[in-house]
Amino acid sequence: MRKIALITGAYKGLGLEWSRQLAKEGFTVILTARNYIKAKKAADDLQKEDLQIIPKALNVANEENIKKIADEIKTEFGHLDLLINNAGINSKDSGDNNLFMKSFRLADLDAEEVLRHIRINSIAPIITVKHFRNLLNKSNNPIVVSISSWLGSISKKNIGGHYGYATSKSALNMMNKAMALELQDEGIIAIVVNPGWVQTDMGGTKAPLTTKQSVRGLIDNVINKINIGDTGKFYQWDGSEHPW
Repeated sequence: MRKIALITGAYKGLGLEWSRQLAKEGFTVILTARNYIKAKKAADDLQKEDLQIIPKALNVANEENIKKIADEIKTEFGHLDLLINNAGINSKDSGDNNLFMKSFRLADLDAEEVLRHIRINSIAPIITVKHFRNLLNKSNNPIVVSISSWLGSISKKNIGGHYGYATSKSALNMMNKAMALELQDEGIIAIVVNPGWVQTDMGGTKAPLTTKQSVRGLIDNVINKINIGDTGKFYQWDGSEHPW
C-alpha cells in the first residue's frame, strides 16, 4: 500500500520542501493551497523531478472544503498516513503595518485580528484532523504533525507583544495535546513541532536554517523515530523536546 501524505499551505516555503522531501521518501504527496493555480504550479515543478505530487485546492478556514477534500482522498486512496498541518498566518508578513499592530501592540490590539490568527493557526489544524480521522485510522502508522513555533512556548517567551501569532501557536499546542490524548487509543500520533528559524517569507533571509535543513531534521529526528508513546509532545526540528 503506497504511503499517502497531505500538506496544507504547501505551494512555497516549508510546505513546498515538505512536499519535495516526503515524495523522495516514497510518499504520494497531496500538495494543497488555497489557490489551485498556485498548487498546480508548485506540483508541476516537483513533478519535473519525477515525484508523485497531486495538487488540490484547500482552504483550511472552510470546513466544508476540508470535508470535500477528505471525501476525495477517501475515494482516490482510501487512507492517509501523514498529515502536515503547515498552513498558517502571521500578520507581520502582510506588508500592512497597521494590520500587524492590531495583533502585536496593546495600544492597537483588535480582538477580531487576534481571533483570525486563532481560527487559522489553532483551530483549523484540529478541524482538519476531525475530517481526516477515519482516513488516518486506515493507516498502519498514522501521524499528524502541526507546525508550531518557539513563540508558542510560554516559558520561552521573553519579549512583549505579538499577541495574535504567539497566542495562536500556544493555543495550537494545547489543542493538539487534547486531541492527541483523545486519539491515543486509536493509534494516531499527533505532535507539534518548532521548525526553527527558517529562511522563508516569514523567517526572513537572516534565518540560519534553510527549508531543506529544517524539513530534513524533522523527518530524520522526529517523524522517523516517534511512536504512540510520544503523542502530544512538542519537538524541535533537531528531535529534542521543546519547552512548553
